[in-house]
Amino acid sequence: MAGHRLQAFFGDDLEETFDSIMSAPGAFGNVGVAAFKQIRPIDVVAFVLVVAGWIWLVGGYLIAEERQGVVLALSVLPTVLWLVAGIIGGFVFHIGVIGYRSLGYWESYALIGILSVLGVISLRIALDPRGRNVYRAAASPTRDS
Repeated sequence: MAGHRLQAFFGDDLEETFDSIMSAPGAFGNVGVAAFKQIRPIDVVAFVLVVAGWIWLVGGYLIAEERQGVVLALSVLPTVLWLVAGIIGGFVFHIGVIGYRSLGYWESYALIGILSVLGVISLRIALDPRGRNVYRAAASPTRDS
């Protein structure tokens, strides 16, 4: 039963799935480089708040042992907001560029997961119409032609 579910999830051609997995690091690297080039001061401020939340969590909750729910919630809130912004940006980018039908493929969720780590950067890029330009390579010639 589990084998049928895996087969249905990955599709009929497992070699193509393996090739897709092997090419994913390059695609994710390109997304990371593109996001890094578009960092603005507001993104740095937002990430500083995320890091400050982590420091507050470690310092206040773990080291000083202040076990108040408010302290925990305030220290985790910037990280949650960062990831939510990234997930929304990933979905907007993915649906806007590729289309909603592609959400049926597991690769879509891997890309959305990577974009979620980029947080507000991916949200800003996704909401900017210029950020959704996708440049596709020309089709490679076949041997029969």
